[in-house]
Amino acid sequence: MYILRKSLFIFLILCSCNVFAYVFNNVQGPLLSASESNINQGQALQQQLYNMSNLSVPERKQEAFFLKINNLLNRSELDNHSEALANILMANYQILNGEALRAREYLSIAEPLMKSVNDSRLKNQYTYVNIFVLRSEGDLVKALDDAEELYNEVKDKWGLNKLGDLVLEQAYISSLLSMYQETIPLLELALDYSLEANDPYLISETYNVFGILYSFLNDTQSSIMYFKKAVEVMERHPALVSNIYFYANLADSYGMNKEYDKALELIEKARVLAIQEGDVPLQAFAHQVKARVYTNTEDYRDAISELVKAKELQEQVGEQLFGYELHIDFAYAYLKLDEIDEAESHLDKAIISAEKVAALDDFYLKRLRSEISAARENYKSAYELLQESYETYRKTFNDNLTYVSNLSREQLDQERLSFENKLLEKENQINTKYVKKYKKYNIILFTLIILLLILIGIGIWLVIKYRIAARKNEEMALTDNLTELPNRRQMFRQLDSEHQKSEGGRSVYSLIIFDIDHFKTINDRFGHRMGDKVISRLAAITRNTLREDDTIGRISGEEFLVILPNTKVQEAVQIADRLNKQFADADFRDLDEGIHLTASFGVTEYMPDDESLDMVINRADRLLYKAKNEGRNRVVSTFNDEPDED
Repeated sequence: MYILRKSLFIFLILCSCNVFAYVFNNVQGPLLSASESNINQGQALQQQLYNMSNLSVPERKQEAFFLKINNLLNRSELDNHSEALANILMANYQILNGEALRAREYLSIAEPLMKSVNDSRLKNQYTYVNIFVLRSEGDLVKALDDAEELYNEVKDKWGLNKLGDLVLEQAYISSLLSMYQETIPLLELALDYSLEANDPYLISETYNVFGILYSFLNDTQSSIMYFKKAVEVMERHPALVSNIYFYANLADSYGMNKEYDKALELIEKARVLAIQEGDVPLQAFAHQVKARVYTNTEDYRDAISELVKAKELQEQVGEQLFGYELHIDFAYAYLKLDEIDEAESHLDKAIISAEKVAALDDFYLKRLRSEISAARENYKSAYELLQESYETYRKTFNDNLTYVSNLSREQLDQERLSFENKLLEKENQINTKYVKKYKKYNIILFTLIILLLILIGIGIWLVIKYRIAARKNEEMALTDNLTELPNRRQMFRQLDSEHQKSEGGRSVYSLIIFDIDHFKTINDRFGHRMGDKVISRLAAITRNTLREDDTIGRISGEEFLVILPNTKVQEAVQIADRLNKQFADADFRDLDEGIHLTASFGVTEYMPDDESLDMVINRADRLLYKAKNEGRNRVVSTFNDEPDED
């Protein structure tokens, strides 16, 4: 009995100790780790904010993003790091929605907090958002420098989506600064990121910037093509891509291309959507594009009315980058209304606004100033300003235009070749991996040699296979699928080579650009398949008519280019007349009854005073359009009709 009582006593003591230990741990524990718990909570909040910074651009534009950040900013326990990052993310939301002034306010709050923390990750987030705000404020050089420095810092740390967005912004700013040769590689890199990330938003935005680039270069056909691509991606992915700026940009290009009905229809669509979404900058841009259409149709009072609305809306959100464009548009409209004082006032404001913006429009500013001087009968000043405008135009465009035109049209074709090269590189990496692995096993050297031979054989087979594929792809990229003639890219390569041989008067060449008359009628009446057969027949007729050294290529739907080496314009006109007769006499009854074909021809030759290839091409284009305007089915050349020079 004694032993039993003693055992029970010991058991009770042990239980009491366990209970005491439990109470002690649960009461003392929180007191001892309170500061540690606060640190953990702060780190968790920071990680949450950094995760939000890595969301896609469409997600960071949504109101849900704003509400979540706003709730976090209202917390009393925010540390400096979290508060700075939350304000940076709020600035990001504001600039993505066109609110430059509000974005700058949030960055101003974040900046001293960021400096007090001195954390590189936080600084990178601040710089990223500040780049977009600087661009909106017109400080393009600073924005571009920061973007280049930031990309080098984060290219191995950030995700594909955000890197693509950063590189795309670099490309856009470079295009605004007229740095076209730098813009194209950046756009290609942005497209690589967007395709690898399978991000429809970035893909569409990259196409959009391509369109903007060609719009700057007055290549309206290319800008329309890329803006259409952007719209197509957006409309295929409405949940992921919502950028109604694409409609406005496409409308602007249609206006530049004198397709005014299409322009007005699209810009009204963009304006209504902008009102629905509360997008004030886009509403301003819509009025500005509408004003440009009215200016082109000489409705200058209506244009000024639209510009006033655009200016009022831009001032609401603090958009400064394109303020100079508004003043230029004002100046031009007032100049056409002979209100010279108003025109000069707006031109002065445009020059002030454009100080931080690209030199691209400098030639246009000087040209407007020249017209104002001429209106005031100050002809000497007008002439000097016009000469300065011409020199600026040459300096800005001559070094870039041919490069960009050729390279851009190669861009999509090169994607396939790039993909093949990446496959070969991957195979080489696999081979190297196996070689290093099996070198360790000397006891199975014979087996290793056999494996290496097999791998080498596979490698050689793959190299041969992919080189053949690469050659085929390159041939396809240089050939028109329908006619098997050289395509636009190949023709411009050959033309550039011929032009270089002729520079300095060493030789001469002629160009023929011709276009099938009323080809749309053939398509509408007989169908597109029959239209394709007609084009193929015309290509065959042309090949059989030309000389052995001549080159014929298809450069667009029903438009062809002929290069005639060592040929003067008089002989080129004879060849064009022969082609015109062959087309008119051709028998298409085996295809369908009622098909009759004529064409319009523009013929010119290289002249020693042609400063660039573009001058020769543009002259041939103008002659072609003159042939069409004079009734079609004719040959117009520099031999029988001198065009006006720029």
